[in-house]
Amino acid sequence: MKYLIDSHAILWIAFSEEKLSKNVKKILLDLDSEIYISAVSIWEINLKFSLGKLNLKGRTPSELFNGLDTFFNCEYLDLTKMDASTFFQLDTFHHRDPFDRIMIWQVLQNDLTFITDDEQIHKYTDCGLKVLW
Repeated sequence: MKYLIDSHAILWIAFSEEKLSKNVKKILLDLDSEIYISAVSIWEINLKFSLGKLNLKGRTPSELFNGLDTFFNCEYLDLTKMDASTFFQLDTFHHRDPFDRIMIWQVLQNDLTFITDDEQIHKYTDCGLKVLW
Protein backbone atom coordinates (compact mmCIF):
# COMPACT_ATOMS: atom_id res chain seq x y z
CA MET A 1 0.00 0.00 0.00
CA LYS A 2 0.96 3.63 -0.45
CA TYR A 3 0.88 6.10 2.44
CA LEU A 4 1.40 9.80 3.09
CA ILE A 5 2.62 10.71 6.57
CA ASP A 6 1.15 13.77 8.27
CA SER A 7 3.53 16.42 9.63
CA HIS A 8 2.91 15.61 13.31
CA ALA A 9 3.62 11.93 12.65
CA ILE A 10 6.95 12.87 11.05
CA LEU A 11 7.87 14.74 14.22
CA TRP A 12 6.76 11.79 16.36
CA ILE A 13 8.91 9.44 14.30
CA ALA A 14 11.90 11.67 14.95
CA PHE A 15 11.30 12.70 18.55
CA SER A 16 8.46 10.77 20.23
CA GLU A 17 8.25 7.29 18.75
CA GLU A 18 6.15 6.11 21.71
CA LYS A 19 3.26 8.26 20.40
CA LEU A 20 3.05 6.19 17.20
CA SER A 21 0.44 3.46 17.10
CA LYS A 22 1.57 -0.15 16.76
CA ASN A 23 -0.13 -0.20 13.38
CA VAL A 24 1.89 2.80 12.12
CA LYS A 25 5.14 1.31 13.42
CA LYS A 26 4.36 -1.92 11.58
CA ILE A 27 3.69 -0.04 8.33
CA LEU A 28 6.92 1.94 8.65
CA LEU A 29 8.93 -1.25 9.05
CA ASP A 30 7.16 -3.13 6.25
CA LEU A 31 9.43 -3.11 3.20
CA ASP A 32 6.38 -3.46 0.94
CA SER A 33 4.92 -0.15 2.18
CA GLU A 34 5.41 2.85 -0.07
CA ILE A 35 5.81 5.77 2.32
CA TYR A 36 5.65 9.39 1.14
CA ILE A 37 6.38 12.70 2.80
CA SER A 38 4.77 15.71 1.18
CA ALA A 39 6.71 18.84 0.28
CA VAL A 40 3.85 20.54 2.15
CA SER A 41 5.03 18.93 5.43
CA ILE A 42 8.53 20.19 4.78
CA TRP A 43 7.13 23.68 4.18
CA GLU A 44 4.90 23.53 7.28
CA ILE A 45 7.71 22.35 9.57
CA ASN A 46 10.12 24.96 8.17
CA LEU A 47 7.56 27.74 8.65
CA LYS A 48 6.73 26.77 12.23
CA PHE A 49 10.45 26.38 13.03
CA SER A 50 11.31 29.81 11.59
CA LEU A 51 8.47 31.42 13.59
CA GLY A 52 9.78 29.85 16.80
CA LYS A 53 6.65 27.69 17.20
CA LEU A 54 8.48 24.38 16.79
CA ASN A 55 11.45 23.03 18.74
CA LEU A 56 13.44 20.46 16.77
CA LYS A 57 15.71 19.69 19.73
CA GLY A 58 18.84 21.34 18.36
CA ARG A 59 18.24 20.33 14.75
CA THR A 60 17.30 22.41 11.76
CA PRO A 61 14.48 21.31 9.44
CA SER A 62 17.03 20.32 6.79
CA GLU A 63 18.85 18.12 9.32
CA LEU A 64 15.52 16.58 10.36
CA PHE A 65 14.52 15.65 6.82
CA ASN A 66 18.02 14.50 5.84
CA GLY A 67 17.98 12.08 8.78
CA LEU A 68 14.50 10.63 8.32
CA ASP A 69 15.70 7.88 6.01
CA THR A 70 17.56 6.35 8.97
CA PHE A 71 14.14 5.60 10.54
CA PHE A 72 12.33 4.21 7.48
CA ASN A 73 12.42 4.12 3.71
CA CYS A 74 10.47 7.02 2.19
CA GLU A 75 10.04 9.08 -0.91
CA TYR A 76 9.06 12.73 -1.23
CA LEU A 77 5.87 13.90 -2.89
CA ASP A 78 6.15 17.25 -4.62
CA LEU A 79 3.33 19.76 -4.64
CA THR A 80 2.54 19.81 -8.34
CA LYS A 81 0.95 22.50 -10.46
CA MET A 82 -2.06 20.19 -10.85
CA ASP A 83 -2.40 19.75 -7.07
CA ALA A 84 -2.25 23.50 -6.52
CA SER A 85 -4.59 24.41 -9.38
CA THR A 86 -7.30 21.82 -8.61
CA PHE A 87 -7.19 22.04 -4.82
CA PHE A 88 -10.35 24.20 -4.81
CA GLN A 89 -12.29 21.01 -5.65
CA LEU A 90 -11.91 19.82 -2.06
CA ASP A 91 -15.17 21.47 -1.10
CA THR A 92 -15.61 19.77 2.27
CA PHE A 93 -14.58 22.03 5.18
CA HIS A 94 -14.18 20.10 8.40
CA HIS A 95 -11.44 22.53 9.32
CA ARG A 96 -9.44 25.29 7.64
CA ASP A 97 -5.79 24.32 8.17
CA PRO A 98 -4.33 24.94 4.69
CA PHE A 99 -1.43 22.51 5.17
CA ASP A 100 -3.76 19.67 6.13
CA ARG A 101 -6.25 20.48 3.38
CA ILE A 102 -3.65 20.44 0.57
CA MET A 103 -2.20 17.17 1.90
CA ILE A 104 -5.71 15.69 2.01
CA TRP A 105 -6.05 16.71 -1.63
CA GLN A 106 -2.69 15.10 -2.49
CA VAL A 107 -3.78 11.87 -0.79
CA LEU A 108 -7.02 11.83 -2.75
CA GLN A 109 -5.35 12.65 -6.07
CA ASN A 110 -2.60 10.05 -5.67
CA ASP A 111 -4.70 7.20 -4.24
CA LEU A 112 -2.77 7.14 -0.97
CA THR A 113 -3.75 6.44 2.62
CA PHE A 114 -3.13 9.28 5.07
CA ILE A 115 -1.26 8.32 8.24
CA THR A 116 -2.49 10.79 10.84
CA ASP A 117 -3.78 10.98 14.39
CA ASP A 118 -5.62 14.24 13.64
CA GLU A 119 -9.32 13.69 14.35
CA GLN A 120 -10.29 16.63 12.11
CA ILE A 121 -8.65 14.90 9.15
CA HIS A 122 -10.45 11.64 9.95
CA LYS A 123 -13.73 13.48 9.21
CA TYR A 124 -12.72 13.72 5.53
CA THR A 125 -13.49 10.04 5.03
CA ASP A 126 -16.90 11.34 3.94
CA CYS A 127 -15.27 12.51 0.69
CA GLY A 128 -13.33 9.31 0.07
CA LEU A 129 -10.19 9.91 2.14
CA LYS A 130 -8.49 6.75 3.40
CA VAL A 131 -7.03 7.36 6.86
CA LEU A 132 -5.02 5.13 9.12
CA TRP A 133 -3.66 5.37 12.64
